[in-house]
Amino acid sequence: MDKNINILAINTSSTSGSIALYTRGAIVHLSYLDIKKTHSERLMPQINLALEQNNLSAKELDLICIANGPGSFTGIRIGLATAKGLSFANKIPILPIDNLKLLATNLWGSKRAILTFIDAKMSEVYAALYDENLNEIIPPQNSKPDEFLQKIDQPVIIVGDGAEKYEEIIKQSNIDFIVAQPHQHLDLASTMISIALQKDEIPKYSFDEIANLEPYYLRKSQAEIEREKKLQN
Repeated sequence: MDKNINILAINTSSTSGSIALYTRGAIVHLSYLDIKKTHSERLMPQINLALEQNNLSAKELDLICIANGPGSFTGIRIGLATAKGLSFANKIPILPIDNLKLLATNLWGSKRAILTFIDAKMSEVYAALYDENLNEIIPPQNSKPDEFLQKIDQPVIIVGDGAEKYEEIIKQSNIDFIVAQPHQHLDLASTMISIALQKDEIPKYSFDEIANLEPYYLRKSQAEIEREKKLQN
């Protein structure tokens, strides 16, 4: 991909989201969103600040990267809606990136397979296994922690908040594992820029494709589950 482009990356899939801006061949802005306020309050002001500080307008963006899940259902919807709004208004293509691949990228080149383990609440995880070059070994799925760990038959390095949340279950599984360093557990928007720059070319803008782009939830929301239970009764 041409390095002389302008990329905005947005991640609102967790309580501590982030945005990053790439221009003039470098990542020039990275900021966390205020976790004490909702993403809907903080996201656009942070995006506007990043653009203003770098003398860019939204119409000069060549690409928007969005972390489209799995993660917080509400946060993902807010981030995706914002990305779509900017895209439609300025005809900017969108590159969706899943959070499991995003976190695994923090460990690219590891000598071990990379196990992404994200706490999905309800005693479940979002998990996937990649080799050191980020090729999928076990595809992304929503699972009970112990059930996913039973599929592991090689040394791994674990990244994601599930590593701490389910520490005892991981130890009891008897897999050969080490845990990533604290900074490697951060699913920063800037990492998505690195992923985008590895692509051969910028995706083409397509109104229909972007309009049909959906969050990557991996499982139904609690509201959907409760609604289905009521319908069955």
